[in-house]
Amino acid sequence: MLRLWFVALAHSSLGQFMQNSRWGFAAVEAIHLLALTLLGGSVLVLDLRLLGLILRRESPRMLNRDLSRILLSSLAILVLTGVALVSEEALKCYYNAAFRWKMALLAAAVLFYFTLYRRVVLTLGSAATLASRITAVVSLSLWLGVGVAGRAIGLI
Repeated sequence: MLRLWFVALAHSSLGQFMQNSRWGFAAVEAIHLLALTLLGGSVLVLDLRLLGLILRRESPRMLNRDLSRILLSSLAILVLTGVALVSEEALKCYYNAAFRWKMALLAAAVLFYFTLYRRVVLTLGSAATLASRITAVVSLSLWLGVGVAGRAIGLI
């Protein structure tokens, strides 16, 4: 069933454009990487704050409020451009173990962000706690895993 979705994506107009365009893949990948930079920067700042390493005078709640628009916008752009990138070589991605790992880690990272992570950020006072440090380490590990698995797609 899932394989059929990948076949349909490869044969869609988006897939055909990405496969036949001279600059389409490069342009979409550039936007994807820019969004990745914005997401990574937002996550890194928030997680370093949760670890108590930077911006100690800033409330994690306020910092999250200020950065969440960038984080969520870049995540949306990453998903949209990611679908376009996958459409260029959909069946290769379907059979690629690194792609599957990336999708699993991405799902885990997003689920973690919208549940436990936000709960800790919204309830944390000014001082870093054991819970905030563990939350930051898990967050950094998940997002780093997404990036490493994404990089491995082209190598496998």
